[in-house]
Amino acid sequence: MLNLRRPAQAFYVLLVIFCFASHVQAVEQTPIKQWQGSSAMAAVHSVDIDIAVREIGNTSSLADGAGTLIKLTEIENRSDWPLPAREAVIYQFTRSLSYLPRDAVAIEVMQYLHNFEAQVLVPHEDHTSAFVPMFNVRGAAAGVENAWQRSEWASRGAALIETDPATMVSGYLASGNHNQRSGLIDALQQADIADVELVQGIALKQFEALPQLTTVIATTALITTDAFAIQQLLINGRGAGLSSALAQLDMRLSASETADLLLFAIDHAPAGNAALAIAAWWPRLRHESATRELLVNTLANPILGADAALALAQNPDIQTIKILQDRADGDSSAARRAQMALDINRSQLIGESQQ
Repeated sequence: MLNLRRPAQAFYVLLVIFCFASHVQAVEQTPIKQWQGSSAMAAVHSVDIDIAVREIGNTSSLADGAGTLIKLTEIENRSDWPLPAREAVIYQFTRSLSYLPRDAVAIEVMQYLHNFEAQVLVPHEDHTSAFVPMFNVRGAAAGVENAWQRSEWASRGAALIETDPATMVSGYLASGNHNQRSGLIDALQQADIADVELVQGIALKQFEALPQLTTVIATTALITTDAFAIQQLLINGRGAGLSSALAQLDMRLSASETADLLLFAIDHAPAGNAALAIAAWWPRLRHESATRELLVNTLANPILGADAALALAQNPDIQTIKILQDRADGDSSAARRAQMALDINRSQLIGESQQ
C-alpha cells in the first residue's frame, strides 16, 4: 500500500503507475551499458545538467511529489540527452535533498529514488574487471535518509542535554544506530559548556564499566579540556576514534599539559593506549628535553620500548641523535631499540636522498 499524504488517492495511484511504466520502458529501451569513466563524464559535460537539477528541485510540488515525479520521469526518458547525463541529473538532485528537512520531500519521491536502477556502469577503482554504477542514486538516497535521521537525533539530543542529560547518556549507550549516536554527539558539540560538564560527569561515573562511552568522553574532553577526564580517556578509552581524539587534544592543550598527560599515559594507561598517546603527542614535544628523556628511558620498557623507538626515529634533532648514539652502545634491549631508531631514521634519509 502506498503511504499517501493527501486524499486524492486515485490520482497518486495513476501517477505512480505512470512513472513506474515509464521507468520500465526506459530500462527496456536503454539496456545496462559498461562505460569508461572518461567517456561517461564527457557525455555528462555535453549538456548543462545544472539547470535540469535546479528545475527539479525548484518545482512547487516537491513536498506532495506529483510534479517532482513527472520531472524525474521526463529526465529519465529524455532521448536527446546521453544516458550518463540523465543519471547525473537524478543523482545530483538526490544528493541535494539532504539540505532539506525530511517533511519537505514527498515519500513517493524517495521511493522512486530508492528503487532507481542505474544503467551506467564503470570499472571499479580497485578491481577493474568489476563494474559499479557511476551514479549510485540508490546509495545517494540512502545517504539522504541517514543525514535526515542524524539531524533529527541531533535535535532530540539538544533537548535532552538541556533537560535530562542522564537520559541522553543512557540513550547513547542503548542505541545500536550509528545515525542516532552521531546525532547525539553532534548535539553535544553544540551545547553550552555547563551542559557538557554535566554530561561528562554522568558519563565518567560509568566509564570504567562501559568503555563504549569513549566517544562521549572524548567529545566532552575536547570541549572542557578537563585533565581528569583525559586521564580516564587514556585508561578506559577504546575504539578507532581514540587516536583521533588524542590528536585533537594535542591542539587544544598547552605543551606542558600534553607532556604531563604523556607521562601519565606511559605510567598508568594500558599499553595500547599509551602507544597511541606517544604517536599522537611526541611530534609536538620532540624538542622538549624532559619529554625526550622520558621517551629515551621508555626504550627499556619491554612493552612500550618499540613504540618509543619509532617515535624517536621521527625527524630527530641533533640532540636526540646524540643521545640515541650513546644509548645504542651495548647489547641491552634499550640499546637495541636505540639502534633501531637510528637505523629507521637513516633508512628514511637514504630513501629521501634517492627520490
